[in-house]
Amino acid sequence: MIESYLRFSEQAPAPYDDLLRLVPPALAVLAALLLVLAVDQILQLVLRIAFSRAYSVRVPFSVRVGVDLHPDDVGSFSMGYPQWRSAKKDGTRDRRTNDLHVIKNRTLIFIDGWKLRGKNPFEAYGLVRDLRRNGQVVVPCQEERLKRSEAASQILRRRDSGSIDDIISAFEDRPTDFEGFCADMFRTLGWTAETTPPTNDGGYDISMRGETGATAIVECKCYARNHHVGRPVVQKLHGANATVGAQEMMVVTTSSFTQGAVEYAAQTGVRLIDGPQLLSLCRRAWPSESSPLSFPTTATWLTDGDIMARIPTDLQRRYR
Repeated sequence: MIESYLRFSEQAPAPYDDLLRLVPPALAVLAALLLVLAVDQILQLVLRIAFSRAYSVRVPFSVRVGVDLHPDDVGSFSMGYPQWRSAKKDGTRDRRTNDLHVIKNRTLIFIDGWKLRGKNPFEAYGLVRDLRRNGQVVVPCQEERLKRSEAASQILRRRDSGSIDDIISAFEDRPTDFEGFCADMFRTLGWTAETTPPTNDGGYDISMRGETGATAIVECKCYARNHHVGRPVVQKLHGANATVGAQEMMVVTTSSFTQGAVEYAAQTGVRLIDGPQLLSLCRRAWPSESSPLSFPTTATWLTDGDIMARIPTDLQRRYR
């Protein structure tokens, strides 16, 4: 009996023999992967140094440097922003699923046969700015072209604000743009003014801070002359301020206010700015708007705020 057991033990494989046989191939694969990673890191270091010396810029570590096999005559780039793979219409994460995957779209920069890919849009755009400041031609991206178009439209609207009818006509097709027009006017008059998102304005269109630190919220209504602003609009702004706590409240319109709106505003301290008063403010802000439709190139470069506005709100904290 004992002899039979000893013979079986000698013939049976050890529990870990199969695993031990796999160790050498696994180590070989791991060594190969480490070698590939090391070669990639060395190559990136060489390319990064070469690019930095050629253009006298610092390449952020979030940007990979490569070669463009089909170079163009001038530099160009396209912005990429992070987004949720499962997202709602406003870009924030759809919490009806457990998908937490973030798609990190790359910013692509092409210049003189180089191709750079950045996963951080702020750092990648900073590199574009540095290249331009050093004299490199990098044509505007889509966002910059849009910003330039909006700036040109803004100047045209300033020029065409000679009468209330001109202002109404300028925003007839897109009344929501009237909010940006008013914000621009208040900024010229010394306020720091920002428009609120159209889909979630919180009951007001503009939030402002004055030079003395005073805060204000503004509701804007671009109405025809015969369309008067009623009490509900003023009431809604006053209700919104219960949460915001601004020191001033204003309703700006191209038309006029009903008697009910005027009485309620007097009771609650809301400032009403009708068409004639708006026109007066425009003339104070732009006494002789005759500047040509040309402005410094840097004026249409993207700011950090421009970039942040294109990132879903629930991802923005990762870049603050």
